[in-house]
Amino acid sequence: MGGYLSTPISVKKYIRIPDRRLISGFLHINVVSHSDNDDKLDAYQYYRDKEDNGGMDNDQHMADPWRGQAISNFADPGRSAAGSGSHDKFLSFGDYDCLLFWIAGGMTLNPVLYTGSALSSGALSGYPDTTAGVWYAGIDDYCQNFIKYDLISRANNGYGHAALNSDEDYKGTLAITKNEFRSDELGISGHDSTVAPPDYDTTGGENPNAHGGNFQKHIVSCGSYSNSGDGDINLSTGSANSFFPPVQSVEVYGIHRINIVSQTDGHTPVYSIATGGGYHVTSFWNLVIEIKMRGYDDGWTSGSPSQADKEWFESRTNVFFQPFGETASFDVSGSEFTS
Repeated sequence: MGGYLSTPISVKKYIRIPDRRLISGFLHINVVSHSDNDDKLDAYQYYRDKEDNGGMDNDQHMADPWRGQAISNFADPGRSAAGSGSHDKFLSFGDYDCLLFWIAGGMTLNPVLYTGSALSSGALSGYPDTTAGVWYAGIDDYCQNFIKYDLISRANNGYGHAALNSDEDYKGTLAITKNEFRSDELGISGHDSTVAPPDYDTTGGENPNAHGGNFQKHIVSCGSYSNSGDGDINLSTGSANSFFPPVQSVEVYGIHRINIVSQTDGHTPVYSIATGGGYHVTSFWNLVIEIKMRGYDDGWTSGSPSQADKEWFESRTNVFFQPFGETASFDVSGSEFTS
């Protein structure tokens, strides 16, 4: 069995950043259906054929990202080769998602703050490790992530699917939120820029010129499509568009290397970053680009699935960061930098 769920699969990319470094620049994210999928059935066409032929079992239906409720017929997406019934158009390439962000900020890295003085061997009597000078009653970490990210544009083919059937909500493509915090002529004290802007129609005539507030845009796809190019699918028409962008959301943030270990004598815990596998690195930090993909829980049998463990289709994920100034170039890794 298997169950579709909205809890995504997380793909993380890491960039090593030196201490005390303010960064700003463009972040490109490209996710595309893997070329290995070309010799398989296109995903959307596959589910339609299964459904129309009565071959959709519960396992396959639950993993179907286009359907959250009961099975029903829906329009032919036309992704098979015309007239032949074969699937040789390789249209899975259209299941891509390309995002452009502006990244700014950084992290502050500070020494840890200890509660009291380091404990002596005598004070550690009864503990597994009685090493003097490395154990404390408490340790606080005051390093702080100040990264902000702004979605500039998103290009994919994930729109118009609800037009396939008036009673069919397309569940495959999720919008990514863009925030803009603005003040207006009333001033910051006159209008709270952290809340939603006033709605003139529903507030009984509030000032229509008040433009302050937290403006949120929910972007599915940007960009125009010209039908002058080759191909018999006009992607300007929503009902002709059956493609599945895999990205559910993106988060960008900073982390640093810290591991506070603890031990106890059965009553009182003590803490260390200098022994027992503890550490605190303050010479660099990791910029994390976390890309969340739609997926499903392959082992689900009943109840509520908890976490996707498989991508819905195999994909390739590429990340390119163009920082400004002294942060001229960095390597991107699929695993966290440790040194």
